[in-house]
Amino acid sequence: MFANKSAAFRYVLIAYVIAIGLGSLYPFAGWRPLSSWSADFLFAPPPRYFTRNDVSTNLLAYLPLGYLLALNLSQPGHRNLSILPTLLFGALFSLAMEGLQVLLPGRIASNLDIFLNSLGALTGALLALHHSRWLRAGQALYHWRRTWFQDHGDTTLGFWLLALWAVTQFALVPQPGVGWPAIRLYTVAPAPAGVQLFDAPWFFAMLVELIVIGAFTACLLRPGRYVGAIFLLLVSVLGLKLLAWAVLLKPKVMGGILSPETLAAFVVALWLLLLPTVSRRRRSVAIALLIATDLARLLFVPAPLWPSGSPLNLVGLARHLAALWPWLALLYLLRKTVNHPPSLSR
Repeated sequence: MFANKSAAFRYVLIAYVIAIGLGSLYPFAGWRPLSSWSADFLFAPPPRYFTRNDVSTNLLAYLPLGYLLALNLSQPGHRNLSILPTLLFGALFSLAMEGLQVLLPGRIASNLDIFLNSLGALTGALLALHHSRWLRAGQALYHWRRTWFQDHGDTTLGFWLLALWAVTQFALVPQPGVGWPAIRLYTVAPAPAGVQLFDAPWFFAMLVELIVIGAFTACLLRPGRYVGAIFLLLVSVLGLKLLAWAVLLKPKVMGGILSPETLAAFVVALWLLLLPTVSRRRRSVAIALLIATDLARLLFVPAPLWPSGSPLNLVGLARHLAALWPWLALLYLLRKTVNHPPSLSR
């Protein structure tokens, strides 16, 4: 069935299936005997409690699987015929993984997970129907990248780091504050005695993250693109954070994260990034703040390189990537400084 398809799609699909299998059966320890297996989980009532994080993780994990499988199964002019086989494969593969989890004491088999995984595979298959449109959008994005950003080979690596940073937004706290006990989400609640308190740790963590990502991105720009790019970047960052919060949080908690501290951090970050001194020394500013962030995390965060949370769900994965990202960004900028010494530009 893969005879007339690109080998690249085939290999990526196989690798992704293996990755889901490994993630589903982690940590591969303490297997129960096969005689203890039961299909009771298929007929169990829905779990009493489940989080948006659980729902999002299961949907998003199987969405690329559905997309890749539909591409490999479809024929030109008959892409819709791949939807049903993709849905069946996603459901059966999820059923197999959940069935094996019955034998793992550290995992919980769930019929809800099978439903969500199947829905994710179906969503991926439906998106694959418009594969040619996504390709055209990618070409337009590539043209925009060539117009606004440098052509150096290491700029592509910088874009991958930006994509990695985007995933870290699902940690739901500013990057410097991941694992920091003083920095956490609060729900909307009346201030005591009518006094509005100012959450300084949250403000400064958000401010540092915004300046770092702004200065980091500016290091990839062509000369003369700074002001417009910084404004668009911060607006996009705000939209990305809102998306992550909307996917994972209840409305009452979203109100807490859209706080005066968050909005103040955006305003102050925009003002600082547009200062001529900062714009001319963007790389130095980013390096200095990344060094300060890494040192502060080493000194004050209980687990600076391995925060709490399982990397097998969306929030846990985002937290681990968020703890790693400042180190990767720092290494990238130091390498870029050696290969391409900074020049003063607007």
